Amino acid sequence: MSTQEGARHLRISEVGSASPWALIHLIRRVQRNHALEHATINLIGQRYPMAQVMGFSGPTGFTLYSTLTADEVIPMVRQALVDLKSGEVDLAIHEHCGTNLVMTALLTTLGTVLALGGLRKLRWIDVVERFPQAVLLNVVAVLASKPLGRWFQEHMTTNVGMEGVTISSFFTDYRRGMLRIRVHTRQQRRSQA
Repeated sequence: MSTQEGARHLRISEVGSASPWALIHLIRRVQRNHALEHATINLIGQRYPMAQVMGFSGPTGFTLYSTLTADEVIPMVRQALVDLKSGEVDLAIHEHCGTNLVMTALLTTLGTVLALGGLRKLRWIDVVERFPQAVLLNVVAVLASKPLGRWFQEHMTTNVGMEGVTISSFFTDYRRGMLRIRVHTRQQRRSQA
């Protein structure tokens, strides 16, 4: 049983046997926590431009690592939730999100495979001859990855629907000289209709 008021959360091992609604609920929880994580990091960046901060999200909340103190970070988490609930949805997108890195890696890999004529074996001289095309396609891929990464964040990896979302607890400690803050959220399940 979960520590969040008896709410049952899916474990990875249960995903295959879960109902579609339970899986959708799990994904939406992660998306909302991801949006709140980004909003927090964006607010920290505005208030403390020299701060180092990174995070990752899951179904029960998100974790931040920062060079700041808990007294500096926790108010930013609370403000991020208020801001998202009041409609500041651009805070949910972060330019350095891992989604953008994955999109860049995916597109550059695809560009390289296309330039080299697929996955078949090539002679060394063929690779040399196709190298300029590979570079060109990789430049296009890198340029396209930023807007595609943003679109993917907006439509796939974050969800700004914060109604029913509350912060239930914070846990802080230090890891390798950085503050670690685990933010636990509570999300009321909405109807599937």
